Amino acid sequence: MPNIVIVGCGYTGERLARRAVEEGWRVTATSRSPSTNLGHLEALGVNLLSYDVLADDAEVIAGVCDAETWVVYSAPTLFREREEPAPGERARHVAPVQAILDDIVGSARGLIYLSSTSVYGDHQGAWIDEDAERAPLSDVGAMRRDIEDAVLDVRRDDFSALVMRLVGIYGPGRTIADYIVKGRYKLVDGGRKVSNRVHVDDIVSAIVAAVARAPSGSRAYNICDGDPRSVLELAELARDVLGIDLPEEVSLTEYEAQRPASVVARWKSSYRCAGGRAREELGWEPRWESAMVGLRAIFAEMQAKKSGGRHR
Repeated sequence: MPNIVIVGCGYTGERLARRAVEEGWRVTATSRSPSTNLGHLEALGVNLLSYDVLADDAEVIAGVCDAETWVVYSAPTLFREREEPAPGERARHVAPVQAILDDIVGSARGLIYLSSTSVYGDHQGAWIDEDAERAPLSDVGAMRRDIEDAVLDVRRDDFSALVMRLVGIYGPGRTIADYIVKGRYKLVDGGRKVSNRVHVDDIVSAIVAAVARAPSGSRAYNICDGDPRSVLELAELARDVLGIDLPEEVSLTEYEAQRPASVVARWKSSYRCAGGRAREELGWEPRWESAMVGLRAIFAEMQAKKSGGRHR
């Protein structure tokens, strides 16, 4: 029976924990304050573990691992700026993942690092696969690339070291409509940027597929839908279904003056992401092949709850 250890159990990690419990797997979820952040999972049988990736020894993770264990590293980079390490030392942003790898390679089944397609940078709207050049435009993307390199450098026949590059995560409570309503979204350059999206539950199903069928050795997978759409199309869908106004339009120059470079980089990076490798090697198929379909379903639920609330 697989044993899943989720390091940094946030939005995606919580959905994974619930799915793993449904599969009958053993599940450990970590957080710096697990009783506060993840207490609701304990009732499901999830083992909660206090772990700070920057402060605690990786032996804490190794202590809950066995030969059937997959560690899913879902923590963010935790730094805004990339620093070059001193000669002979590990980069501070790579050290937490590398320490876990050092302690579990050869004794656990594998590690899955949840990365981001931000590592690719700008490909001017072209279709890319996992072999495309990684030329990130932000420090955060560069740090993710460095962490990927540490994971992909593991090459053993008895261990799977996997990188999953996620793009445009959405799901209940985390949609373009939620951001627009909170005033946290603007249409940069008219929302013309085109990119893929992926539903959080499709990320979870990709991880489940990897646990079942991933090859040994190192491998990277793009986890994305197959239907790239412009930001404007998604905003218009929210408007049409929920009746909310389109967000304010700003030029890229105006946006750059208002937001951090790591956020601006998302609007400068344009590519259409192919995810064929996960389909071919892992047998993974996203339930929501298009964000237009997935978001419409979520928006319909939001509208139904809103209407139900008015009748009470």
